[in-house]
Amino acid sequence: MSRLFLKFFFAIISISILAVNGFSQPDSAFSRSETVRGIVVNAGSHLPIFHARISIQNTKRGAISSVTGEYRIIDVPVGHYIVKASANGYSPATQEILVSSAHQTVLNFELSETVVHGDTITVNGSNALEAINRVAAVSVTPFSIQDVNRYAAAFQDPSRMAENFAGVFGKGTSNNYIVVRGGSPIELLWRLDGIDIPDPNHLGKNGSSGGLISAINTEMLGNSDFLTGAFPAEYGTRMSAVFDLHTRDGNNEKVEGAAELSFNGMEALAEGPVPLSDGSSFLVSYRHSTLSFLRQLKILDYTDLPNFDDAMMKLHFKLGEHDLVNGTGLWGNAYINDQYSANSELGQGSGILAGGLDWQHIFSERLISHFRINYVDNRYDETIAGGTEKVDIFYTTAKEELTYTPSISQSFEGGIEAQKGTFTINQPGDLGFNSTQNSNFYMAYVNWNWHIIPTCVLNTGLYSQFITYDSGSSIEPRASFSWSPVEEHTFAIAFGVHRQPEPLEFTQALHYVAGYTFKPSPDILLKVEGYEKDYSHVPVHALVKDSYSFLNEGFAERIDYGDLVSTGTGKTYGAEFTLLKHYSSGYYITATASYVRQEFAGSDGITHFGSFDNRYILNLVTGYDIPLSSSSLLTLSEKFTIAGGGTYTPIDVQRSLEAGTEILDSAHAFGARNPPYVRLDLNAEFHFNWNGSSFTIYASVLNALNIKNVVDHFFRFSYDSSGNLIGTINEDYDVPIIPIIGLKYEF
Repeated sequence: MSRLFLKFFFAIISISILAVNGFSQPDSAFSRSETVRGIVVNAGSHLPIFHARISIQNTKRGAISSVTGEYRIIDVPVGHYIVKASANGYSPATQEILVSSAHQTVLNFELSETVVHGDTITVNGSNALEAINRVAAVSVTPFSIQDVNRYAAAFQDPSRMAENFAGVFGKGTSNNYIVVRGGSPIELLWRLDGIDIPDPNHLGKNGSSGGLISAINTEMLGNSDFLTGAFPAEYGTRMSAVFDLHTRDGNNEKVEGAAELSFNGMEALAEGPVPLSDGSSFLVSYRHSTLSFLRQLKILDYTDLPNFDDAMMKLHFKLGEHDLVNGTGLWGNAYINDQYSANSELGQGSGILAGGLDWQHIFSERLISHFRINYVDNRYDETIAGGTEKVDIFYTTAKEELTYTPSISQSFEGGIEAQKGTFTINQPGDLGFNSTQNSNFYMAYVNWNWHIIPTCVLNTGLYSQFITYDSGSSIEPRASFSWSPVEEHTFAIAFGVHRQPEPLEFTQALHYVAGYTFKPSPDILLKVEGYEKDYSHVPVHALVKDSYSFLNEGFAERIDYGDLVSTGTGKTYGAEFTLLKHYSSGYYITATASYVRQEFAGSDGITHFGSFDNRYILNLVTGYDIPLSSSSLLTLSEKFTIAGGGTYTPIDVQRSLEAGTEILDSAHAFGARNPPYVRLDLNAEFHFNWNGSSFTIYASVLNALNIKNVVDHFFRFSYDSSGNLIGTINEDYDVPIIPIIGLKYEF
């Protein structure tokens, strides 16, 4: 490993010196600036705002929007900036940008109208710390493409980025599933441009929401939200958290591209205007990866090599002043040419195909319609005795949504959805079987947002779902209330009924959340939240009285559905503290401290702490920019995590030896605990700007302290010198210390 490090750092230093020398020519030889442009629209009606003022903070550069809402700021030097947009009658908004000489920076703003009651006018603006979904009053963390790319060891993966947020903990490097506030990974909803996807990750398995790496290319994403509790009425079918991802539009003025070689593989991206269609654009990407070097470093113990390919597409068509059509596509394919993988949490193969069309029509400045048609297909391949089991989940969806804003202080949003789905399983062998199950799913929701007075906001809503295969139906009320006595301080409470379709009927979770937020400045946020989730109607064993509970599933292991009844209970509860210094003045800080507990009771009625009971999670993420010259920049970042060790059910050694197979001590379910998880990841990025292009070298060191973090236990049979059968309990560990390098060229 030491020789590997020497080669690694020698390569980094050599390339960096060459790059610095190459870019340190006289200023006249290079163009170290680019254009910042975009459009400013009304957040409610999406109509353009005329004469909005856009300024780049701490500079003298700015612009005024035209009658079409468009603005343009030319010759902006490369670097990190905060951009502010304001207009009379609207609350101001700010966003972070990274200006590169390789491409234009397209930055769009949605401004909310100020709320007026008598002589009182609200002037609260939005900034990079504000959620995209304005109805989400609690438990929501916004993020941008800069956030996904900047965090050390995130691998440009939304799931691994979310591990930096309060109340979130992951498996480790070998799988990207996440546990949110003690909830199973299968309680996570993935949504991409309004398309709900069961599992958008490579090499996932049926019954999980994770895999090896995300098939979603984060370079395609715009500003998005991550919701962790009591979420608004538009989200359903899941009980724990929501990834509400939004793709960005491509550049509608000029063709631009990028090429990258990294941990994720080889990547290409292109964007530009659509010919013969004014104001329209395309954005496409493709990635290919072979992870053979991970096997050589003994991180993934596979006989053969895992490979994956994925592609994404975003088409944006402007059809006159009142109509927009957006098309989103996601494709992925992954395979491990191995009959028996040492990692049981990854499948042998997987496939993803998702696509959607969104037609937005503006009837008036008060009424907007979205009509969506979506298609999703998730395929899972898994090696079993006799061959490969194939599971296919696919469905088509039609959805209509309306947003009506009768006044500045009130808005209504509602939607209806019809979905036709099919679940197919194909098991090979003499005892195998083929089965296809069809079902229809119907959903409706409504939400009312009311500014009672400028400082008090009430959100109320209902979500309803109906499934034909078991005639199950659900009506779920949601409500939140926030009060801001002054602009810097906000108090909020929220309640929600959230139900998730499980093998027998809907499992229910009641969410209770209370929080306080303090914003001493536009770039600093301090947040404290407490929560409790009460579970009921949880599948447990019917024929035997034991500690099994469906709340502990989600590791992608095979589930026996033959003996279940929905009578189990459980709860999670905890508190979270977040200190967020958003990027400004050349640095950023994210610090979180979480207390989280998970309890459950099986058919025996005995309460235990569960498989996702980490007790505490501490994260510190920092980053700092160091200018190297007028055209080059060094960004250093780190992530340090300390978390309570995960629980597990101890192995009964004597009974295992007698039976010849591993047997768990179910009387002490999840009664054992791993040592605390401690990990430090480091990252360095060198950014160099050319005339019309840029080059980035980034290097990470995973687990820089080389700590052996236990992630699993297994039982191994062997014989002693006398030929007697013995058994030992062995441990699986997360990655050792390992360096990773990536190269990116933009043009």
